[in-house]
Amino acid sequence: MSNGLPYLNKLRKGELVEIAERTDLQDFSDYNKSDLVTALDKHLSDNRVIFESDKKLAEFYSRLASPPRRGSPVKREARVELSSIEKTPARTPGRRSTKAKEEPIESDDAAITPVTKKTPASASRSAPRSVRSVVESANAQFPPSPAVVTDAIDRQTVKMREGLESAWSASGIIERSHALRANLSSLKAVETIFVLLELSSVLYELIPLRYFATTPAIQAVSLPALHLKAPDLFVLLTPNFWAPFTLWFFSNLLVPLLAAYFFNLSWQAATGGAQPVRRSTRSTPTRPSFDPLSFNIAKAILVYKVYADHYNYAGLYSKYAISKVNYAIPGQWKGLLAGSAIGVIGTLYEAILRRS
Repeated sequence: MSNGLPYLNKLRKGELVEIAERTDLQDFSDYNKSDLVTALDKHLSDNRVIFESDKKLAEFYSRLASPPRRGSPVKREARVELSSIEKTPARTPGRRSTKAKEEPIESDDAAITPVTKKTPASASRSAPRSVRSVVESANAQFPPSPAVVTDAIDRQTVKMREGLESAWSASGIIERSHALRANLSSLKAVETIFVLLELSSVLYELIPLRYFATTPAIQAVSLPALHLKAPDLFVLLTPNFWAPFTLWFFSNLLVPLLAAYFFNLSWQAATGGAQPVRRSTRSTPTRPSFDPLSFNIAKAILVYKVYADHYNYAGLYSKYAISKVNYAIPGQWKGLLAGSAIGVIGTLYEAILRRS
């Protein structure tokens, strides 16, 4: 034990932890206060040359450099004399034999008396030690200080936030969301979504699902038996599929695209009606080949004429095919007119944004 150990015992455990972190003491997180004090005393004593210049450890090294305290010579001489007196036997005269027999009882009382006088002193010395051990055990059970606990929570919070930010950046979700927004922020994307929605509705109505197997039930995981179905592709060989599908294809897609190509108002406004020169096509910017305004207007006219007035293209299609397509699309012909109106409004809004 060095002279700096009492100085370390006076410090709180939070201060001892700070000194241990400052001096790079290894594996001290599981120590209680007494073990940490002993480990720090040995660590600082062994590495005195390294840490002696630290101002926060100046008091420890000043006590370490001071000579050990010893008891005063007066008290040592008094103890020596007292021990010599106790060891020398008492001399009694020979003629007082009866009293000499009684004197050992008195000497025993005298020998017992100093012990009884020293008992309170030993108890008073052991009491602070027991209190100190109780305080050290209480300090080992509870956190060193609120500041140390707060700092540890802050460090863990910062590490968790940095880990989440790095995982979020590595996932690439932000870049993909920006790319998706750039692709969807156009009238062409909106029109494509409408066409795909109509096509999927028509195919779902025209191609039925046929049962082909049943999975067994699994009682261990409470999974019931499942009836598996698959699209019946043999319907592609029948006119019941091709008549409604070609009706939708001509009325909702092909004829409106032809109208948008030949009645291209946007191309007329961009070129002024001049014929494109082949040698200058590389230098001129690309212009839309299909006018979305003409596409939506032609589609709205055909939808109303075919599905509302039941126009059958001069007897080419039956009422069954017209009603089949009409009921397959969500909202029927009114939903198709609403989609065409959205396309017209989007075209005008996009033209306004380009002019502004």
